[in-house]
Amino acid sequence: MEKTCKTKNSVLIVTGFAPLRLPQLADMGMPTGPISLLSKMAGKSTIQFSIPTVAPAVIATFLARHGVEVQVTDCFLDGDRRYDAGIVGISSTFMGIEDVGHIAQKIKRDNPLAVIVLGGPLSWSMPAEYLFKVIPLLDYIIMREGEQTFLELVRAIDAGTSAASVAGLVFKDNNTTVRTANRQGIECEEIGRPDWKLMGIPSERRLPVLPVETSRGCPFNCAYCSEVTYWDKPVRYRSVDSVVKELIYDVQELGVNTFRFTDSCFSAPPERCGELCDKIYETCGSKGMPVKWSSYARISNLSEALLEKMQRSGCVALDIGVESGSTEMLRSMGRNYAPEASINIARVARELGIITNFNVVVGFPGETRESIMCTAELIEKAAPDTYASFLFYMAPNTRVDGAQSRFRVEGHGLIWKHDTMNSDEAREGMLALEKHIKHSANFPGGEYFACYLASLGYTVDETRTFYKDITRLVKAPGEEQTSASVNRVVASISRYW
Repeated sequence: MEKTCKTKNSVLIVTGFAPLRLPQLADMGMPTGPISLLSKMAGKSTIQFSIPTVAPAVIATFLARHGVEVQVTDCFLDGDRRYDAGIVGISSTFMGIEDVGHIAQKIKRDNPLAVIVLGGPLSWSMPAEYLFKVIPLLDYIIMREGEQTFLELVRAIDAGTSAASVAGLVFKDNNTTVRTANRQGIECEEIGRPDWKLMGIPSERRLPVLPVETSRGCPFNCAYCSEVTYWDKPVRYRSVDSVVKELIYDVQELGVNTFRFTDSCFSAPPERCGELCDKIYETCGSKGMPVKWSSYARISNLSEALLEKMQRSGCVALDIGVESGSTEMLRSMGRNYAPEASINIARVARELGIITNFNVVVGFPGETRESIMCTAELIEKAAPDTYASFLFYMAPNTRVDGAQSRFRVEGHGLIWKHDTMNSDEAREGMLALEKHIKHSANFPGGEYFACYLASLGYTVDETRTFYKDITRLVKAPGEEQTSASVNRVVASISRYW
């Protein structure tokens, strides 16, 4: 891409990715015993690893290539930084409304004339009218992908013209909410490799892990998921060669060899996933440049053959959306696979030395106490290394939201009710899961944390031992040997909190 004329306004993108923050996990109804214990042992109020996110880096790189003076700052790491640019974008990945509200207030304190722009998942998972109401300092919300929309908005602000012609925006005009035309996503190959130096990477303050985006979109259509509409269809894939070139650059130029693939479903389609894994092994692993990685995956894509390719190419952990142990619930969700498949996948992964985390959704319309116990039984039989239960979230831009009468559900966010359960009863069901499951650690972000430990040199066996020890320590805090084992992990990783 060729640079165009420099814009008048400088841009600052504020980001922050802390997936194990206790307040947010508690809001989602998740039991947080192991996380709370780790925080206590480290003398911290919460666990907060600030990991770089791919979206701010990609957008900043895109803007810079088009002549925009842009910087990226981390609200968790750079708390003293002044947010004094003319245009400040807030990337909401793993940020709650309170985070965004506090950032908006700081922006206005540092520069009362700044234009504040919100983007990322929060902009799609909550109604724009609600966001403007609870965060009145917001000027614009970018809907879905932000590269071209943000660029055109910056140019409109520079020129002093209306943003009404910029597709992909929502903004306030007096007391009216204005929505511009929808914008089609750009092709992945137009984006290019993110310039991590814009985020100050490499950095001794961050865990040596980088996110990598190999595709945009999801081929599936789960009823509760807003991400499938956020990215739209069809799925756009980067070439296998471009992905591998990015990995090689990050290893050789930035000194990072541990990665987290951020794709909505890295394992789909399995043929493409297998091809990428083969290329990583042939280009990196077999030539003395071993990489380590983790990703999201779907049970229906996984097989013994694909898991073997994954393991050979450096996979240390998979975050698998199992969602339920009830066949009826899976069909209603749009998952359409037999729950028993999870048992075999967990066994094969365990034998290959791949850590598995099972995610489940509790409270989807039609959920009952019986279906929750089916999920508990499935996790017990499969025995993944870790699991995490999420309270059903009634989000806009989902199939459930578009057919509330058919699903017989009402409410929004984490407060809802339907014919068979309400959100409070679902929280009770999550506690019942925890009491029933004995052979897996209840550790939100288990795949993330395994990837973090891998970046510090921990083996899969050492990570598995840690999960067993932290679970044992929650139940029996006085065990000195177990406490010493967990403290070693805390000591090695706490410098990044």
